[in-house]
Amino acid sequence: MRFKRFKLQRLGARAVVAAVAWASGCSSTIDELPAAETLAPRIVTVVGLPLSIGWGGPVQLRRVQRRASDSLIAATGGRAVIAEELTTGEGDAQVAAALRALGEDPALALTFAIGVTLGGRQVSGIAPISGFIVGKNLVVDYHARIEIRHLGAADVIGAVETVATGAPNEPEVALNGDKHAAMEAIDSAIEKAVARFAPRLVSPARGSRVVEVPVAASKTAALRLAALGELYPELSLDEMQTLAQSRERFLVLVPGELATLGLARGDLLGVPGGQTAASRAALARAVARGQKPALAIERAGQRYILASR
Repeated sequence: MRFKRFKLQRLGARAVVAAVAWASGCSSTIDELPAAETLAPRIVTVVGLPLSIGWGGPVQLRRVQRRASDSLIAATGGRAVIAEELTTGEGDAQVAAALRALGEDPALALTFAIGVTLGGRQVSGIAPISGFIVGKNLVVDYHARIEIRHLGAADVIGAVETVATGAPNEPEVALNGDKHAAMEAIDSAIEKAVARFAPRLVSPARGSRVVEVPVAASKTAALRLAALGELYPELSLDEMQTLAQSRERFLVLVPGELATLGLARGDLLGVPGGQTAASRAALARAVARGQKPALAIERAGQRYILASR
């Protein structure tokens, strides 16, 4: 099995406490089988399989999975099936059945298996004044690797690995919303994998951001609030309280392409007439197909119904 290899690199700098800094950024390597070049222009759906991370516990894994799924939706212009939708399993047969149930063609789909590992190393500090002696500092390298397969085929047709450097024990996202090294590595790997292996899905459209309450946590306000605190710690207290106290499962933070449906920031979304197991990815796919799904919209205490067409 012979792979082509491409190497991409972006260098930058990240400031840390006490004015200590180190060289950082993203460095990426892409491996590609020749068959992938022929297949790539035909791909219309990317399936994100459940990811693995080399740190933390179940809470961290669920939060990073949610963030990675959001990144995959954005990178594909909405043409993604996310791991949270694979409720019956992640084997080829289960994934193919899920795709057909969602109206997608398994023959034109790739699967992305994402794993993130980390390793620490010592780097020399930078003296704020010339001549001062400084020690070494610990930094952490996050390695995000995506293995790409054509659904139903046994062999991996390509892989993307991206490395980003950050501080020890930093969260994936800062309080101001800036992404730290773990998410920088994941986002960069996803963007490069989509561009190389599913180029027709690359879209310049401004991505939407929609908060989703998992179906299993949607029964009570207490369950909703606990799930939101776990999956979306960046939300304001007002945003958490608004969605926790609502009967709807979705909150629009950034309308993006959803503005074509008349949606605005702060809208609560649901399905007219009852609960649904649909995900935020299902809404993004409908908009990407040019469809107008039926939605119940709660805005400023008023309730509106958007008819499907």
